[in-house]
Amino acid sequence: MKYKKLFLAIVLFIFLGFSYYFGATSKYELSKEFSDFPIPINAKLVQKNEYNSIYQWSKSSDVNGIPLSYSLIIRTNGWKRVVREGTLSIYEKNGVQINLSSQRDEIIIGNKK
Repeated sequence: MKYKKLFLAIVLFIFLGFSYYFGATSKYELSKEFSDFPIPINAKLVQKNEYNSIYQWSKSSDVNGIPLSYSLIIRTNGWKRVVREGTLSIYEKNGVQINLSSQRDEIIIGNKK
């Protein structure tokens, strides 16, 4: 009986973990413009130039940065943070570098040139 409860608890934990992961991944899309770097689906593009794009996104903060779920999605998609200076993080994957700057209610994503 004790092992049955433990088994059920483990199965429940695994189910909740997968549910959270798949729920979180559905909130981001891979940007072809930025070498398949994930971008929040509900982020609204407000400005764009040849180097970067500015998105309005209420979950971003200049103090706390981006949410943990976004960091996990970035990492899950193979991007590794190589530099962090203040609100700027530089991610790298396959020799491509992407800048991600988090400001209050906006993120700025750009190619590292």
